[in-house]
Amino acid sequence: MGSYRTGGEESSKVRVGDDPGATPQSIRGALIGAGLSFGRCALLTVPDMAMNRIGQLVKATLGNLSCASSGRPRYACRMIPRRLLIRSLAPLTLLVGFAALSEGQANTAAVVVPIVADGLGKGTIPLDGQWAFHTGDDRAWASPALDDSGWQPILVGRAWEDQGHPNYTGFGWYRLHLVLPDPNSPDWQLALLIPYVQDACEVYWNGVLVGSVGKVPPRPSWYLDQVPAAIPLGAPRSGVLAIRVWKAPHVYLSSPDEGGLISMPQAGSLEAINALVDRFAYTNLRRHVFELVERLISGLVGLLALFAWLRNRQRRMLGWLALAMVFPVFGIIGFVFAQLNSFAVFYGLIGPMVTTNDIASWFLLLYLLGLDDNADLVRWTKILSIAGISLALVDSVMVSFDWTRLFPRFFLIADVFSTIPVVLLEFFIVVIFLFAIRKRQDAARWTLALSALISNLLQGVYDLSGLGGRWTHWTLAEKLSAHFVSIGGTALTARALVGTLFLSSIFYVAWRYSVEQSQRQSALELEYRSAREVQTMLIPAVAPSTPGFIVESVYLPAHEVGGDFFQVLPGVDGSLLVIVGDVSGKGLKAAMTVSTIVGALRDFPERRTSKVLTHLNRVLHGQITGFATCCVALIEQNGSTTLSNAGHLAPYCNGQAWPIDGGLPLGLTADATYAEFNFALRPHDHLTFISDGVLEATNKNKELFGFERTQAISGQSAKAIAHAAKDFGQEDDITVLTLSRSSVFS
Repeated sequence: MGSYRTGGEESSKVRVGDDPGATPQSIRGALIGAGLSFGRCALLTVPDMAMNRIGQLVKATLGNLSCASSGRPRYACRMIPRRLLIRSLAPLTLLVGFAALSEGQANTAAVVVPIVADGLGKGTIPLDGQWAFHTGDDRAWASPALDDSGWQPILVGRAWEDQGHPNYTGFGWYRLHLVLPDPNSPDWQLALLIPYVQDACEVYWNGVLVGSVGKVPPRPSWYLDQVPAAIPLGAPRSGVLAIRVWKAPHVYLSSPDEGGLISMPQAGSLEAINALVDRFAYTNLRRHVFELVERLISGLVGLLALFAWLRNRQRRMLGWLALAMVFPVFGIIGFVFAQLNSFAVFYGLIGPMVTTNDIASWFLLLYLLGLDDNADLVRWTKILSIAGISLALVDSVMVSFDWTRLFPRFFLIADVFSTIPVVLLEFFIVVIFLFAIRKRQDAARWTLALSALISNLLQGVYDLSGLGGRWTHWTLAEKLSAHFVSIGGTALTARALVGTLFLSSIFYVAWRYSVEQSQRQSALELEYRSAREVQTMLIPAVAPSTPGFIVESVYLPAHEVGGDFFQVLPGVDGSLLVIVGDVSGKGLKAAMTVSTIVGALRDFPERRTSKVLTHLNRVLHGQITGFATCCVALIEQNGSTTLSNAGHLAPYCNGQAWPIDGGLPLGLTADATYAEFNFALRPHDHLTFISDGVLEATNKNKELFGFERTQAISGQSAKAIAHAAKDFGQEDDITVLTLSRSSVFS
């Protein structure tokens, strides 16, 4: 660190007491000679009015010293060594000086004394003390020739709101005269360090723009998490430093005192200033190591959860886990790329990101705590999620405009009224916790529920007390952010520790949930395979021998088991009873209904088509939640055909659909009746039965296979029809059965 002194006249001869030659400058020099030090530039920049006040008090004190009691003349007091008198009265002078200084600053525009960096070398010095300050904006104020003696003295390292400019936003200029003696060997470059400014600034050195932090209007850009800026000033020489500062309008996030050079600037060699910037980066990284490692682990877990969810979209818990880990990754990006994290980016993303994180955490807890079966809780969670994300997007939309110029007041009002409800939604975790305690939970899930409650309550209280602190003056957020413990230079807060416990609980319970789901999935797949085997026995892959008829059938379930069914039952009289149908729904439940239908058919000896449907309707009514469609045809040896239908697709004969009524599907009403329709099936006629899986096949362009395509290929073989629909885009079970009379039999 270089040594320094303030510029200004120091008097080597000082007269005190009733000497009319005592001046503020001489008293200042005497105090310096007495060894009084009030910090760099503190007393040396005392206004002349204040020094006059000090001189008057010192005169009064010394002038009233009387030696009458000892018989000595009054002038004998003046014979007391001046330095001894000054030192003896130093405490009194100190107190009086501070009082006078305060009075002088409150009533006059004091002259700001230049800072002399004597013996700076390649070190750095803080540019503390008083600067000249003026609100407003005029680029001519950057000129070194400007007379700034009438400007207000102001301290750097403190906000200008705290120094007589409350609620002021916009431009303000700081000026300082810096005196550098000519260096012996000017082999280094002078630079300026600006640790933090609210909110953006331009730096002028001797009237020349040499650098900036952010961008000032007309296209402002500033940063909430600023990185200290090193601004080269060129060869070391004396000059005038002028800093044009711009403070953005207030937002809900604003703190009580803002604006200006709120951190102490420093001057020094470019090498030393860059070293300070590097030191700040290292210290900042070390302070946030724990937080960064935690977020990195969260990001890796989220990435693995995303890949697992993409492989199996049915495991929604993994999708919510992946979404919940997006916010920690966002924090890492904001830390590493701080210069890209401008106010517009931060304020535009922070609301949606935080709300998305809350929503993902809600749904994640619903799955992990077994609450996803509560329809009311899930419905309200969805409603609050939509409301929260809608409110969070208000700032995102407004910040995309030039709000600092167009509508700063409206932005603040909208910011407040959209943010407060979002913050209050963070306490929705209490509702989830209350539902969780009503269910039996194991130790791991209880830990998860409690840590989620405490973590979210702490975060909610922190946000509620921290946001709007400019108006509420609540300090609870500062206490919650206080360092709880420090490990190796890494500071930990209570919120960080509770948050880590919450994340750890999520990871463990999510892992257990995944293992349990995998085990359940394996058991379910085993059940499906068993059901498929049973269904294969009930619905034969090859049609039975049917003398006098040529029958071909193809059954392609969309899943392990399906809801389509068909039966071909030859009669002792040479007739053939054909039943084709489809059960609503899919999967194991539909397959169980098919098993019931097939069992009911085999136990029913009646072959009349209307009675077959009536029997099946009575069996299914009240036993299933859905319905089933079915078409029954009885074909005699001579080709006489009787057909009844219960809501199924009419069969095609030689490419034309037979004209029959649909009828009510099975299982809807107990007293349904079904009509019979008579047709003649000639030799070589081609009769085709299909399920709706053929019609509902959908290609990549979302086109249905439809009636026209089905009718066009209805005269082909069952295999050709079924595979044409499958190749087009199978969505449902596909069943095709074709039948024709044998000419030999005829």
